[in-house]
Amino acid sequence: MPTRIESPTGAFPSAMRAFRILVAAVAAIALLSVGFAAAAPAERAEAAVASEFDPGYIMSDQVFYNSASLSESGIQAFLNSQVPTCRATTGPTCLRHYTQTTPNRAAVPNRCGAYAGGTAQSAARIIYRVAQACGISPKVLIVLLQKEQGLVTTTAPTSRQYRSATGYGCPDTAACDSTYYGYFNQVYMAALQFKRYQGSPGSWAYQAGRTNNILYHPNAACGTKPVYIRNQATAGLYLYTPYTPNAASLGNLYGTGDSCSSYGNRNFWRMYTDWFGSTKGDDSPYGQLTAVTGGYRSLKVSGWAGDPNTASPIRVHVYVDGVGRASVAAGGATAVHGATGFSATVGGLSPGDHRVCIYGINVGAGATRMLGCSTSRVPSGSPFGSFDSASAAGPNAISVRGWAVDPDVASSIRVHLYVDGKARASVAAAASRSDVGSTYPGFGNAHGFATTIGGVSAGSHQVCAYAINTGGGSTVRLGCRTVTMPSGPPRGEVQTLGSTAIGTIDVGGWAYDPDSVSPIRVHVYVDGAARASIGANRSDPGLSSKIPAAYGTAHRFATTISGVGPGSHSVCAYAINVGAGTNTRLLCRTVTMPSGSPVGSFDSAAGGPGTGQASVRGWALDPDTTASIRVHIYLDGSGYRSIAADAVRTDVGRVYTGMGDLHGFSASFTGVPSGPHELCAYAINASGAGGNVLLGCRDVVVP
Repeated sequence: MPTRIESPTGAFPSAMRAFRILVAAVAAIALLSVGFAAAAPAERAEAAVASEFDPGYIMSDQVFYNSASLSESGIQAFLNSQVPTCRATTGPTCLRHYTQTTPNRAAVPNRCGAYAGGTAQSAARIIYRVAQACGISPKVLIVLLQKEQGLVTTTAPTSRQYRSATGYGCPDTAACDSTYYGYFNQVYMAALQFKRYQGSPGSWAYQAGRTNNILYHPNAACGTKPVYIRNQATAGLYLYTPYTPNAASLGNLYGTGDSCSSYGNRNFWRMYTDWFGSTKGDDSPYGQLTAVTGGYRSLKVSGWAGDPNTASPIRVHVYVDGVGRASVAAGGATAVHGATGFSATVGGLSPGDHRVCIYGINVGAGATRMLGCSTSRVPSGSPFGSFDSASAAGPNAISVRGWAVDPDVASSIRVHLYVDGKARASVAAAASRSDVGSTYPGFGNAHGFATTIGGVSAGSHQVCAYAINTGGGSTVRLGCRTVTMPSGPPRGEVQTLGSTAIGTIDVGGWAYDPDSVSPIRVHVYVDGAARASIGANRSDPGLSSKIPAAYGTAHRFATTISGVGPGSHSVCAYAINVGAGTNTRLLCRTVTMPSGSPVGSFDSAAGGPGTGQASVRGWALDPDTTASIRVHIYLDGSGYRSIAADAVRTDVGRVYTGMGDLHGFSASFTGVPSGPHELCAYAINASGAGGNVLLGCRDVVVP
């Protein structure tokens, strides 16, 4: 991310070169403290000479990404040396005393590892932990803080200096972005940005391994310089501060050039050189042997390596017991070292201990260098593995899973399973386990086992797994696990209970018995009387969160009980037991049936066909009873006939579930005076709530 153009002199006095000897000592101690982590020589601070500035190779990758260049205590000592006396009386304190509570930051894949936040972390601790998380040199971060805001040497810093400490989010053409304000935020985001540049080098404007036209100054009229960028660190510096110094800038290394001069990358190079020595480091390869893992007659070797003289992958030679056994390219992805990883498997080795050494093969200046050695063992003898899990797989069955390897053979071996001390199964550890294959080279993936042991009774049982030896060694117990088998009364839940139609009650839910994978029955009682026996056998994938997987999901039940009278009723549902245990009452609840006045329809009325004849048709029912009710017909406002609504009307029965079909009425009358008349129909209320209801009136002409 581009930053603002810096001042000609930077923000620190050159007197700090007086501390070079101290800095060199601190750097040397820091390198010794990390053991054999990364092969690199100590640096010696010296005054910068303009003629040594190489615009295409400002800093080597070896130096830039060396996160072990200073320890936390070394960083603190360096900060102390820059400000022997802090003169800040108002505002924030000097960097040597500055602390901040920092948040946790999750790892960013192939960029930065996780950052562990904390209360009142010192400025030095923040620099150190960010450097370790992101694989950036602490010295680089220190120089960046000085180049951008002069924070390292100022004796009276301002809030603004901490707010934009590394210039991240501060372009030349606009104000700094407040999203990235704050000392920790600035240090972390700057390091993460450099790792973004490294992690996807082909995605940015300036790239290593090619000629790039780089501006001299934000003023485009000042022109550009063609620069062949030799390495990723230099490309990252140009991407962060996108200007190269002109001759005037380099001609006055500690002062001002001309109107087309920029100073950011010049000052970065000059400050680093003055404080910490050469930005190029050693010309020889650098890297680390990170792991050696024993496999079948083999050793898997991994690590990372690079050469400051090339951005391309270098070769790494692997020696075992002093004999060259492999040559691989170090171009694989790593978490914090870019595309410098390597991995090689050396086969044909005898069991026992072997001395493994790796060498980075030099490119250009420098010499081939040994990057590390380790004594590691090719396994032999007894089997090894893992008894990963044992769990109930429904009634009477236990599911087991794990893996086993015998170091004397690459083929699969057998695993014996015991329950409560009795042999119950012998299985081949031949299932594919890529995790095992990748961890133990040479053995392949076919070393997993998984099976189900049946016929296990209810209660707790001890399950043990044994890897059966082949060749030298002896059979090994991989482990034992306690499994409690499911048993007891049924389990379930009534999820639906109520009346949605006159005379009916809907009941629904789920139930199963831990003693059987088969569906069980559910009995429903209304006011103490058995009214339904239904199978809990309907499939519902949603039950997977309520019922163990071994039982499946076909355990839902639903039914409608019809012919229920008006008023309140006690409804109970019972899951019927299978095997051990007793029936389970799932629920008892009072349900109040719908009640009130009759409902119905006066469908039609007509005169004829003969003289003095008329006919009526319709339906009526009373929600307080399933029995048929009476309908009264009025002629011109006077009571005329009383008829029963007891004819079959299947359409009514379908709509009013549980009330039956016998609610229709249809009648013909004779002796009706000729002429026009009004016929009205009334549904007569049965005993219970409500009253009579006028169904409607019709005009007819009687012949």
